Amino acid sequence: MEDQQIFVAVVEAASFTAAARLLGISVTATSRRVQALERRLGTRLLNRTTRRLSLTEAGEVYYEQVRRILRELRDTEAQLAGLAEEPLGQLRVTAPMSFGVRRLAPLVAGFARSHPRLQVQLLLDDQVVDVVGQGLDLALRIGYPRDSSLVARPLAVIPRHICAAPRYLEDQGIPRRPSDLNRHACLHYSNLSVREEWTLMGPQGPESVAVQGSFCSNNGDVLCEAAIQGLGIAMLPDFIVQRALADGRLQRILADYEPPAFTLLALYPSRDLLPTKTRLFLEMLSAALASAVPIHRTDT
Repeated sequence: MEDQQIFVAVVEAASFTAAARLLGISVTATSRRVQALERRLGTRLLNRTTRRLSLTEAGEVYYEQVRRILRELRDTEAQLAGLAEEPLGQLRVTAPMSFGVRRLAPLVAGFARSHPRLQVQLLLDDQVVDVVGQGLDLALRIGYPRDSSLVARPLAVIPRHICAAPRYLEDQGIPRRPSDLNRHACLHYSNLSVREEWTLMGPQGPESVAVQGSFCSNNGDVLCEAAIQGLGIAMLPDFIVQRALADGRLQRILADYEPPAFTLLALYPSRDLLPTKTRLFLEMLSAALASAVPIHRTDT
């Protein structure tokens, strides 16, 4: 217990004895702590007689200031207790652009509607961000992070498909095995090089092939559109190419050589005392992904 709290208790009880009783400490300890406070401040705070106590001029100023500070501290603690019971304040979430627009946007909007006292901010960015440094509560990422200090909670498995436009396949032929991709224009994420290696899981196990092409981008939707327009073969997450596959603008190829699926991860600073807003958002997201097709929830 701080000396300031004991001093305020003595003033408000107008007695060392009464204050000691309320605080659960001895009268001697109460008097000694107030005297220590006066010595530290270098001024007398209380005038004492055998019958009564009174504040000095310095004591009145000090009492008003300390009482205000303690009241603000109690209010802050009460507010934090409220945050532990219901989502309040601000929830800042970051996610990849394509996934955020195609899958996350309606879920976040629904969550915000269900919790009107919470300010929700969704930041879409394909670049790796500093979760702690930028004050983010949660980052959704596809693939495992470089920062091992973050908690990485798997949420879903995202299948990928190799596909191309029917007109491209008519002109260039249909690859039958991974090695055939060497002779095709392949669209990929790297914007630093025209060469990339794709690994496919086939009947005999994983096979890797170096692919190349004249078009690349750091965004999956851009690569999907390029594939639809016949610029080459793409290997993209299901949530990006699902509609184009369904309506025939894209066609799956190498069905016996599936790319390894992606893992959707929730990244956050610590498991300890996870804020209610973050916990509820994760619960909502996990439940939504469990019923989503073809994004499959993980059991991890």
